Amino acid sequence: MANPAEPASQAVEPPLLEVQGLRKLFPVRAGLFNRVVGNVFAVDGVSFQIGRGETLGLVGESGCGKSTAGKTVLKLLEPSDGTIKLRGRDITHLDKLHMRPVRREMQIIYQDPYSSLNPRMTAGEIVKEPLTIHQIGIGRERDERVAALFERVGLQPRQMKSYPHEFSGGQRQRIGIARALAVGPSLIVGDEPVSALDVSIQAQVINLLTDLQDEYNLSYLFIAHDLAVVEHISHRIAVMYLGRIVEMARTDIVFERPLHPYSVALLAAVPVPDPSARRRQRVLVSGDVPSPVSPPSGCHFHTRCIYATGRCRGEVPALREVESGHWVRCHLHDDGPQFPLPLPTST
Repeated sequence: MANPAEPASQAVEPPLLEVQGLRKLFPVRAGLFNRVVGNVFAVDGVSFQIGRGETLGLVGESGCGKSTAGKTVLKLLEPSDGTIKLRGRDITHLDKLHMRPVRREMQIIYQDPYSSLNPRMTAGEIVKEPLTIHQIGIGRERDERVAALFERVGLQPRQMKSYPHEFSGGQRQRIGIARALAVGPSLIVGDEPVSALDVSIQAQVINLLTDLQDEYNLSYLFIAHDLAVVEHISHRIAVMYLGRIVEMARTDIVFERPLHPYSVALLAAVPVPDPSARRRQRVLVSGDVPSPVSPPSGCHFHTRCIYATGRCRGEVPALREVESGHWVRCHLHDDGPQFPLPLPTST
C-alpha cells in the first residue's frame, strides 16, 4: 500500500518532511495526589509528507489539534508516539543538544505577531538573535544580513532600531517572517500566520510568503481555519478533525470534489463571489466538537454526521487512497469514491 499523503509529484524525489502515526497526548491530572486520570488526545495518529518547495495546508475547526501537530513536528512539543523524519533522518527522539543544528532547517511563524516578539528588544535584535544563537556571521556581517532581511520582507533598515509596539500588525508579522528566514530554513510552519491581520494585509503577507517560497524553494506547513486563505497558498490540503486527518488531496481536488462529509460542510461555509459559478453540496453538521479528553469511538465525526451508521460508531475508518492522490478516512467510500455524497439513509 502506498504511503498515506504522498503526493504524486513527490513520488521520485524524497520528501523533505515525513510524519508517520504522530500522536500527542496531554495528561489530565486530578485529586489530592495530582494523579493522571485521563489524557487529552490532541493529535491522534497523523501522517503526511511535504516535498521541497511544497505547501501543505492543514485546516480544521478550533481545537482540532492542528497547531499542536505543527509544534510537535518542530519538536517544540515532544511527540507521544510516531516518527518525524527530516530529509530522511529520524529526528523523533533527538535531545536538545542534537536538535540544535536541526532547528536551522525548521522555523515557525506564530499566529500573534505581537506576543511572539520580545517587547524589550528592538526589531533588529529580534531578527539577529537566531544568527547569534546559531553562530552565523560575526559583528557587522550579522547587521548587514538583518538589514537585507528587513528589505526583503518589505521593511526599512532604519526600522531595525524600533521596538515592536512602534509597528503595525502587518509589520510585526513581517518581522516574524524575517526572523524565521534568518537562519536559512528549508521548512517553515505557519501557525495561522494571517488570522490576526486585516483582510487587505492578509493578502500582502500571503503574496510575500509565496514570493519567498519561489525565491528560496521553501516548504510550508500552513495551518489555518480559513479555507479561502489556504486555497491561495497551498498545493495540497489536509483536513483535520479531532486529532485525525480525515481527507487529503491537491487543493483543486478538495475544493471541487470533497469526499468526506466534514470537508463538504467546511467548504459550504466558505463564501464565494458568485454562488452560481461554483455550486457546492451542503451537508448539515449538528452539535459541537466532542471533547478530546473522551473522543467518540469509531469514527470521531460520527456524532455529528448525517451518514453515520453502526459501523461508523464501532470501527475506526482507515485513511485510504480512494482515487489517485486523494486520501479519505470514511466508510462511505470503501467501495470507491462517491461524489456527490449520496442522500443519507436512516439507521
